Order: sequence, then structure tokens, then C-alpha cells
Amino acid sequence: MVIVRERAMSRKRDFVTHIMQIKRYVAIQKMLSKYIQHGKTNIYIHSRNVAYLSYIIARFCEKKFKIKIDYDVLVVGAMFHDFFLYDWHSLDGRERLHGFRHPKIASINAQKYYGINEKEKQIIESHMWPLTITKFPKTAEAKIVCFADKICSTKETFNRF
Repeated sequence: MVIVRERAMSRKRDFVTHIMQIKRYVAIQKMLSKYIQHGKTNIYIHSRNVAYLSYIIARFCEKKFKIKIDYDVLVVGAMFHDFFLYDWHSLDGRERLHGFRHPKIASINAQKYYGINEKEKQIIESHMWPLTITKFPKTAEAKIVCFADKICSTKETFNRF
């Protein structure tokens, strides 16, 4: 039991190290905390949940299936996947098509505030697949974030996270 707990703490420390490497992390945290995402969960907490679950899934896949994962790209893509900076719950304007449009908006904002690379952009723009049918997640990192986002969104919507 102690060994399991130590491994979990080690994973959390490693994850936090990746999170803290994000430039202007505190400013980004404040921007994302202003808006509710699912249920009572704000965008920052949702993004952190997705990033952590993605990290756990990636560690499993890397060990079990010998898939090479770029954890820096994975964590950045997950943290910025919903970087749209508006209240999508209102019924006016672009918010009506939020599910279809927000990946591109998040990608543009992430480029503006952070300077994401092409792999991170692909993660952000494909995380809503299959809703955004033309944006299939191509990399292992993008597939993992897409999957983790579905799990976290469902749990948060039903107040289980």
C-alpha cells in the first residue's frame, strides 16, 4: 500500500513539474478561472483535470503498449484545449455553435498568449472529435487528450469530479 501511494505521489510531482513549465502559468490560470465550463467546474479546473487524466493515461499507454509520449506537448495541449475565454452558456452570438467553434478559437488564443507549436495546435483543434468530424486526432497525444476530455466533461457535468 505504501509503494502504491509513493508511486501516485511521484506521478503527481512529475505532472506538477510539467504544469509549472508553462510560461505565464499564473496569468493563464486566472484567465481560465473566470468562466464556468461544466456543471460548477471552471475552465481552469476542467483543463487541469483533463491534463492530469491525460498524463495518467499516457503513462499507462507508454508502459503497456510501448508508445512514446511527448509529455510537454501533451500537458500544454490539454491545458489549452478549452482556452476560448468567453461564457459559452449564454445564448447569443457564437456561443450557440460553441462545440463546433471553440477548438479553433482556443487554438488562436493559445497561439496569441503562449505560442503553441504544431503538435499542441493539433491537440487543441482535434479534441472535440467526432463532433468536429474533419479534425481527427492524429497523434497519440491528441487521441489521449480527446479521450480524457470526454471522461472529465461527463464527470463534471454530473458533479462526480
